[in-house]
Order: sequence, then structure tokens, then C-alpha cells
Amino acid sequence: MRSNPPARAALPALLFPALILLAGCTSTDAASPAPSASTPPPSTPSLSPSAPSPGEALPSDAATLEQWAATALPENGLGGSTAVARGTGEVGSAGASVDLQPVGGSWDVVVACESATGAPLTVQIGGVDGTSADVACGLPGQPGAAPTTLRWDAATSATLRVDSKTQAVFVYEVHPRAGT
Repeated sequence: MRSNPPARAALPALLFPALILLAGCTSTDAASPAPSASTPPPSTPSLSPSAPSPGEALPSDAATLEQWAATALPENGLGGSTAVARGTGEVGSAGASVDLQPVGGSWDVVVACESATGAPLTVQIGGVDGTSADVACGLPGQPGAAPTTLRWDAATSATLRVDSKTQAVFVYEVHPRAGT
């Protein structure tokens, strides 16, 4: 007959309290729900709604516009993708334009805005034959709308055209398109 070494005999006595302790450390479904089908994969950055402007009115000077832009679309907020261009502006019924220089390749132009009435902006890249989208805007002092991403194939120079039916402010960034 073989005898158990003292360490082996003590193992069950130590293992049971350790299992009890670890059982208290496990998470529940409420603490860590299973990912849903609508959750983007971790490698895909998601843009959350922008922060509201600090007051009940649109930013009215360069300093408050930059402050709003920093919260509405944090610099390089796409994570891992450095912006090659960034700008802000005010737009009304006359619209606004920004010249984009040709840099080759595919790019994402990310736009966030806030308008006096919450009306969207119409954004075009490259004129009527280019890319166009309506960009949802937040209201002053309210939670902002999520930024909108437009694709730009930058073989030639293009104009970023922003139109609005009401007074609005916007911020944009140009990022390399993922996978290019």
C-alpha cells in the first residue's frame, strides 16, 4: 500500500476554498452580455454621437467653434488612423466649399455638424458626379448626431461642398480608408 505525500493530501483541502473564491469572481450575463449582431467588429472604429455645443446657440466665434469641433469629432477619433486634413466652418444658405488636394488612393471624409434647427447638411465631394450624402446634425445644447463618413477616391483634386437650409457649423477630417 502506498502512502500519499503530505502535499498531495493537502491539495483537496486547498482546492475547494480556491474554487469557492473563483466562483465569486465570475461574471454574469448582465455584467458582460453576449455581443449582438449589430455590434461592429473590434477592428472597425465606430463613431458615436457628437457632444453638444456648450450653449443654446451655435458656436459664434473661432474659439468656440474649435471647442465644439474638438468634442463633436475628436481629432483622430477613428482610432489608429491619423487624419491628413481637418477643418471647421460655418455654413448658411450660400453654402461653403473646401478644396481637397489629390493625394491618390481611397480616403474617408468624416463630417459632423450642428444646425440651428437640427436640419441636415448636404455634403458633396467632387461635384454632381462625385459622392453625396445628407449629414444628420445635432441641435445646439442637445446631444449631437453621429458623424457621417463619405468615401473619396482621390485621383484628382475635388471640392468638399457643404450646403444647408439654415445656419450650421461643421467639422471634417480626411483619413486613409481602411485596407488601402
